[in-house]
Amino acid sequence: MPAQALDAPVRDDGDPDDGGWAAAEARREELEAGPAAADGGEYGFGVDAPGRSGEGAPGGAFADAETADVAADAAAASTEPRADGRAAGPRVINARFCYICKTEFFEIHSFYDQMCPTCAELNWHKRNATADLRGRVVMVTGARVKIGYQAAIKVLRAGAECVVATRFPVDAARRFALEPDAAQWQHRLHVYGIDLRHTPSVEALCDHLVATLPRLDGLINNACQTVRRPAGWYDHVVAGESAPWSELPAAQRGFLERNRALTAAHAGHAGHAALAAAEESGAPLAVAEKIRSVGLWRSAVLSQMPLLAEDVEHGPASFPAGRLDADLQQVDTRSFNSWRMTLAEVPTAELLEVHLVNAVAPFVMNARLKPLLARAGTRDAHIVNVSAMEGQFYRRWKTDRHPHTNMAKAALNMMTRTSAADYVRDGIHMNSVDTGWVTDEDPLELAKRKVAVHAFHPPLDIVDGAARIVDPLFDGVTSGQHLWGLFLKDYRPAPW
Repeated sequence: MPAQALDAPVRDDGDPDDGGWAAAEARREELEAGPAAADGGEYGFGVDAPGRSGEGAPGGAFADAETADVAADAAAASTEPRADGRAAGPRVINARFCYICKTEFFEIHSFYDQMCPTCAELNWHKRNATADLRGRVVMVTGARVKIGYQAAIKVLRAGAECVVATRFPVDAARRFALEPDAAQWQHRLHVYGIDLRHTPSVEALCDHLVATLPRLDGLINNACQTVRRPAGWYDHVVAGESAPWSELPAAQRGFLERNRALTAAHAGHAGHAALAAAEESGAPLAVAEKIRSVGLWRSAVLSQMPLLAEDVEHGPASFPAGRLDADLQQVDTRSFNSWRMTLAEVPTAELLEVHLVNAVAPFVMNARLKPLLARAGTRDAHIVNVSAMEGQFYRRWKTDRHPHTNMAKAALNMMTRTSAADYVRDGIHMNSVDTGWVTDEDPLELAKRKVAVHAFHPPLDIVDGAARIVDPLFDGVTSGQHLWGLFLKDYRPAPW
């Protein structure tokens, strides 16, 4: 296994820059030449978008590592009024470059320390924005944790009925039930179990939703696989998925009622018997894939299928029992993961998994749920294909890592670019949206070293990511102007 060098915490708006500080300094010089130089010119975007287009933000981002000077003259600066009458924030001695617009800045926002004051104010406003979604139905995939979870919370608090899809529905229900305001929206949340790697199950879920929902106003295809986790990584969450129904708190059962009815209908006695026989005989769980829709009624168990050697090689040493991160996810201590892989290092099974989850499942859901999205006749439905800068072709810098995830996101973007013009004829507005840089995907020790050496942290958090993926729907409902056929980054159109 190759030794991992400590890269400087500079990101190509989606990729760690393996050029280190030399590349960072070269980029700093280019950025200082102005946004036009960094971007390579101006571009128009959209697929004949009706009255809504824009200019993309310059490519690349510079995460300033000189953090020791933060608030060096804060006391003096904080007493100086700004032009708008508000007190200025603390200032840094050495200029930083804004994560979003790439301009130089000195004044530090109270929440965003890697954005200029103008971009910080916009992001703060969007972070706290909402809309009146009462009477509407929105679906969010991959909504058990992180960005998807926060997006579902935003949708629920905006008044919508929310359909959530996850491999671990019981754990998701437990998390939602812990929200302090859960009593206000618990009757509007429906959690379904689904393993998006099993395409027949995706189709079965779509059939169920078309048959049972009165309408669908928003579909947020958020679920994705970026870093593959071995089976042992899921041990702490899989155990809770088999809890007896009667032992679940009433609130959690309420979230899961529809899922329980669906899984019972699809599993049936024959399905349960076949799987039980396979497990008892020691046959691999792959036998279960012969049963249609097993990804619905055994979504959590499928995470334990040993598809790769790492699924049996990595155990408690890599995933210490009881060690959870800030998202209450298992800590992964492996020294190498998917984010560091080059093409020849990516296993075929992982390549297929990534495409099934990141591109095939959104394709199937967008296709099969189209009648439901058009059903209400309001012509203001939205599809958000959650993408990333890894899938963008127009990049000045591109690393040679994780080509399989880059391919899948590029495929997702091409679906948007191709089909948005078709869907808008039925009042369905499809866009790809970048969540922004929220998570450091590098292995744990490498990530820790970046913090220790560079005082590094991503410029955004999971709430910022969620705000970005709900924004096309929120802004469209509020303003009456609906974007479509675009790749949106930081709330603005960007190059494909």
